[in-house]
Amino acid sequence: MNLFTAKNLSKTYSNNGFKLQNINFDLQSGHISGVVGENGNGKTTLLRIVAGDLSFDEGEVTYFGNGTIDTLGWEKIKSRIAYIPQRIPRWYGGLRDNLIFEAAIRNIKSDKADAVIDELVEKLGLTKYIHLKWSEISTGYRLRFQLAKMLIGSPDLLVLDEPIANLDINAQNKFLADLRDIVSDENRKVSVILSSQQLHEIENIADSVIFLKAGQLVYAGEVNKIGESRTHNEFELQGDFDKAFLTNLFKDIEVNQIAKTFHVKVSLELTSSDFIKTILKQNKTVHYFRDISSSTRKLFNQ
Repeated sequence: MNLFTAKNLSKTYSNNGFKLQNINFDLQSGHISGVVGENGNGKTTLLRIVAGDLSFDEGEVTYFGNGTIDTLGWEKIKSRIAYIPQRIPRWYGGLRDNLIFEAAIRNIKSDKADAVIDELVEKLGLTKYIHLKWSEISTGYRLRFQLAKMLIGSPDLLVLDEPIANLDINAQNKFLADLRDIVSDENRKVSVILSSQQLHEIENIADSVIFLKAGQLVYAGEVNKIGESRTHNEFELQGDFDKAFLTNLFKDIEVNQIAKTFHVKVSLELTSSDFIKTILKQNKTVHYFRDISSSTRKLFNQ
């Protein structure tokens, strides 16, 4: 089931003229959708609209099947959505006390609340931090606490704005793995939409990707279908060679260089494996290589 659908969605900011326009996509139950793009391209605006935190100017949105804002009402819609902004609001008191308070707000009875909290605390690795305060835990665990707090209400839709932006690589991977476990839980049926600059990590965890550029939708679809209709392969690499070396070594190659990184376009017949082998046969060293033929990374260069 589609938990959210946007059709021709647009939002204009009169103060700076920025416009998010012609946005079309679906969010499905049990799926993770990643919103990617450079800063200032509309990611936060889009997430706030999905979460019901910001109005839109044009277009249509439906929630939880075919429900509209008029038929369901904002109160009912927002009761089924959990939104975690990039800046997590500070809390006071112990972690468990805050979770108990959240359960009380959700009208969850005390005996059931304990079971729900214990399950979430264990699932998110918060057990040994349960009696600590805000100032006593790291940014990563503050995020995990906020996620536990939001999940107490059993939301259908979880909206996360740059959740892994301030985490180290290990904390990023653990948090994203936890998200996948949550979405895969048959008892929850939750859909997750999150924005991030970490393309590789998001593409590894997401079922679908929404790519925004200058407020416009460049791609919205399944991760495994990115680049499906491409006419060439694209690679990024660094090594102990220069641009002239690459252009002389390969036929029909387009090379662009930014700092130490070469971005190359080659024919579909030249695979990533053959490309690397050809370079190594010239006794050159490759320090970094990534095949971006089926990645949203290549969309940044269009």
